[in-house]
Amino acid sequence: MTTSAGDASPIGSSEVRTRLVEALRLDLLGPGAGYDFAAELLPGWVRPSNYYLTGFLIPSGTSPEKSADADEDDDFGLVPESAGLAEESSEERKASKKGYFPSSIGLSFLVSRETSVLKVSARWGDYALMEIEGEDGKPFSVWRRTAREAPVAVELSGTVDPVVLDLPGSGGLQLYVVERTISLEELSTHIPQGTRSVSIFLVNHRAPDKENPDLAFAFQAEIEVHSEHPFVPRPDLRGALDEEWDEMVADLHYADTPEYVTGHGVSAEWEIAGGACHVIRTAWIPHAEVEKTDTVDVPDVELSMVELGDLADGESAAVALRPFEAWYRAWIGERRIEIASLPRQRFRTAEELLRCAEVAAGRIERGIEVLSEDPEALDAFRVANRAVARALRKRLGIDKPRWRAFQLAFILLNLPGLADPHDPNRDTVDLLFFPTGGGKTEAYLGLAAFAMVLRRLRNPGENGLAGAGVSVIMRYTLRLLTLDQLGRAAGLVCALELERERDIGRYGEWPFEIGLWV
Repeated sequence: MTTSAGDASPIGSSEVRTRLVEALRLDLLGPGAGYDFAAELLPGWVRPSNYYLTGFLIPSGTSPEKSADADEDDDFGLVPESAGLAEESSEERKASKKGYFPSSIGLSFLVSRETSVLKVSARWGDYALMEIEGEDGKPFSVWRRTAREAPVAVELSGTVDPVVLDLPGSGGLQLYVVERTISLEELSTHIPQGTRSVSIFLVNHRAPDKENPDLAFAFQAEIEVHSEHPFVPRPDLRGALDEEWDEMVADLHYADTPEYVTGHGVSAEWEIAGGACHVIRTAWIPHAEVEKTDTVDVPDVELSMVELGDLADGESAAVALRPFEAWYRAWIGERRIEIASLPRQRFRTAEELLRCAEVAAGRIERGIEVLSEDPEALDAFRVANRAVARALRKRLGIDKPRWRAFQLAFILLNLPGLADPHDPNRDTVDLLFFPTGGGKTEAYLGLAAFAMVLRRLRNPGENGLAGAGVSVIMRYTLRLLTLDQLGRAAGLVCALELERERDIGRYGEWPFEIGLWV
C-alpha cells in the first residue's frame, strides 16, 4: 500500500478504518516497504528506538542493561495506592518480569513433500546520523532512513542441523533455517504424508555501537516467504485431538479457515489466492477481518412487533408463529445432510450441536403452544411487543419495528420456562451470544417485559401490588454500558407504564418501576 499526504479524503467507514490502522502502524512501527517516505528524516536529537516503540531488532550481543527500555524502571509515584474497587483501580502495576527488546524474529510453517526451495525476502530499515542544511542555512543533525532488502533462496535439504545464511550487505544480519520431518502417527489424518516443519529466523548479529546504539539496530524488520508449492495448513490439535467441548466446537466452526504460519517474537499473516497459500510474512501489528453477522427473515413468520402486539387470539398466534418451528427443523435437516462427509471427530461434534438445535426447536414449539393455549401468556406477549415497539420508535425513530429472527426465537424458547413453574427448562440458563449491535438487548428486554406483565396478570391482588416487586435483575460491569442499558431499560419501563395506564384494572394501580444500584 502506498500513501501520501496528498491522498483524497476517505470515502466510507471501511476506508476511514483502514487509514486509522495505517496511521497507528506508522506511529508505532514506522514506514516499511511500499511507502513514499521510506527514506524519511527524523530529528537528530530523538533516537529512532524512542521515536518508534516496536518493530526493531537490537544486536544479539547487547549487554542486559542496554537491551531493555531505559524508562521501564521509572517510578513517577503519581498513582495512589488505592483508587476505588480492585476491578476499577487505575493503578498500572509493573510486570513481574523485565521486558527486553528482541534481537530476532521468526516464522514456523509446514511445507509439502514436493517443496525444495523457498524464496525468502528479509526487509528492514537502517537509520544513520547525518547533517543537512536548514532553511536558515545552518546545518542540523537528522537520522536518515535507508530501506534495505535481501532476497535469499533457501534450499530445503532435510538436514537436522540449523542452516545459517548471511544476508548480503546487511552488516551482520543472518537467517537461521531449521527443518524437521513430521513423523507423529496422530497427525497422519490431519496433514499429508511427507509434510515438513520449517522455521526461519532473522537474527541481528551486528556488533553493538556503544556511542550510538541505534546505528546497529534493524528497524521495521520483516520476513516474507514465497513457495511455488502451496503451504500446508497447520492443524489445530486442540480441537482435533482434545475432548474439551469448546475446543471441539471451535475446531468445527473454523475448519474452513486454517492457519498457515505462526510467529516467534512477532505475529504472522498470509495471503490466500485461488484457495491456496503461497505467501507468508511476519506482522508486528496483526489484523484480521471479522465477517459481518446478519439475520434473515423466515418465510411466512410474522416478525412485525405491531402485528404481534395486536394478535386476536391463540389461534392467530399459532398461525403467525408456527412456520418458525417448521422452518428451523427443515434447516436442521439440511445441516444433517451436510455433515455426513465430515471426519469422525467433527461429525460427532456437529451431531451433538444439531441434537441441541433439535432441543431448541422443541422449546420454540412449546413456546408457541403456550401462546396459543394460555390467554394470560398471550396477553403478556402482546403487551411486551407493543412496549418494545414503542421504546424503539422513541429511541431510534423506527416507524415499523420488527424482530430479527434470532430475537423472536430466543423469546419463544424461553416463554415456557417463565410461564410454567413446572417446565423442565425453567432452571435452564440460555446465553444469547451475538456480536455488538446485533440486537441482544431488545431480545432481553422483550423477555423482561413478558415476565413483568405476566406477574401482574397472575397476581392481581392488592391493586397490582401483589404482582410487583423485583422481576428482573440486570448487572453490567462496564460503566458506559451501564448508562446505555439503563436508558434503554428505562424506555421500556416507561412504555410499559403507558400500557398499564390504558387498562389499570387489568395491570394494577401500582406502577412499573426501575431501580438503580451503583
